[in-house]
Amino acid sequence: MKTHYKFISLALIFTVFALISIKLYAQDKTTYLNKLVVEKGKKYVVSSDNTLRVDTLIMFDKSSIVFNPELHGTLEVKVAIIGNGCVIISKGADGAKNRSKSDATHGQNGGNLTIQLGLERLGSLIIDTRGGNGAQGRNGHDGQPGTKSRTETITYRDSQGVVQSYKVLHPGEPGTDGSNATQGGNAGNGGNLLFTYSTSGFVPVFNQEQRDTNSITILHKAGQKGRDGIPGKARDLRNRSGTVEYVESKTSIDGHVVLHNLNPIEDHSENFPYIPSTNLN
Repeated sequence: MKTHYKFISLALIFTVFALISIKLYAQDKTTYLNKLVVEKGKKYVVSSDNTLRVDTLIMFDKSSIVFNPELHGTLEVKVAIIGNGCVIISKGADGAKNRSKSDATHGQNGGNLTIQLGLERLGSLIIDTRGGNGAQGRNGHDGQPGTKSRTETITYRDSQGVVQSYKVLHPGEPGTDGSNATQGGNAGNGGNLLFTYSTSGFVPVFNQEQRDTNSITILHKAGQKGRDGIPGKARDLRNRSGTVEYVESKTSIDGHVVLHNLNPIEDHSENFPYIPSTNLN
């Protein structure tokens, strides 16, 4: 019996060590950097776990940080220095046009983001969680025109040498109908954004595209539904033109935005619970 209990105890110990190892491995997958510099015009793609924690982040002009929209993304930065035209993006991909007889593909949903930035300097930053656009539907093909009936006269000489004739009717061929088109793909939903920030004495301005300093633009709208294909036309009055093959579609929604300002109240900043949709998308 003692040996049996000892075996169970050892098994339990190995199990605990295995669980600890798994937990440590999962933690190691999260990218933590003491300093991250994204050069001008370059992209930094976040690792597969879609989480990035940085002590100091420097983004030069027109640089970007790219998250996978299929996963919830997290960005935590203690000190951020942001240039002009920088982008943090988790936008859904646009649908691809489908050339087969099936429906067009749908736009991808924008990814949800949780961002915390300690803004030391800020030029202009775009945070983009828009949904992807649906693909255009497949066009139909025009029908083929039919042919008219015709009569042919056949002449010949009979056994007496007399010219004889008869008529042969050649029926016309019917035309073909125009083929159906498919509807456009659904738009992807906009991704949600929880944005917590602090600044070094300045007040950021949100969603004013004319600003190029201390500017943050948040794009969170749903994508655009794809345009329906064009049905094929009949070229003969006896045939029918195609139609658009409609299937059940969904209404896409914009993402929700919550802003949390960590600056003291005397810095003349406020917490904004929601940013309405703008025309910047």
